Amino acid sequence: MSSEMEPLLLAWSYFRRRKFQLCADLCTQMLEKSPYDQAAWILKARALTEMVYIDEIDVDQEGIAEMMLDENAIAQVPRPGTSLKLPGTNQTGGPSQAVRPITQAGRPITGFLRPSTQSGRPGTMEQAIRTPSFLTIWGCVASMPSSMI
Repeated sequence: MSSEMEPLLLAWSYFRRRKFQLCADLCTQMLEKSPYDQAAWILKARALTEMVYIDEIDVDQEGIAEMMLDENAIAQVPRPGTSLKLPGTNQTGGPSQAVRPITQAGRPITGFLRPSTQSGRPGTMEQAIRTPSFLTIWGCVASMPSSMI
């Protein structure tokens, strides 16, 4: 048995031990021999990406002093005249927000209309055959005379 590791496994081992330059160099050697090796391309791309990765957590740490002396403070009370609710009045003139309006078919009014559900189901088989969705599904629209549609 050989004591030498397969190059791709060795490159993966370098990658896992965060030795990205060794990993990328080994992948480059493998790609010189077989340029269509997808595993080597992916591993090399990941190693090169990790080499230039900047951990933004370390860069953007604020100290306690910066947090306490922040000039952008949120006001505790609203400015006079900007509140939507008038003090001392109860604004319950409209319908309750818990009850949603519904159509005659019993579906909620959403503001969106789907063509297949706008009129409910046709009552008879003849009405079902004449609906545009049925005719389009079966490819009959082009072959039928306009008087039959």
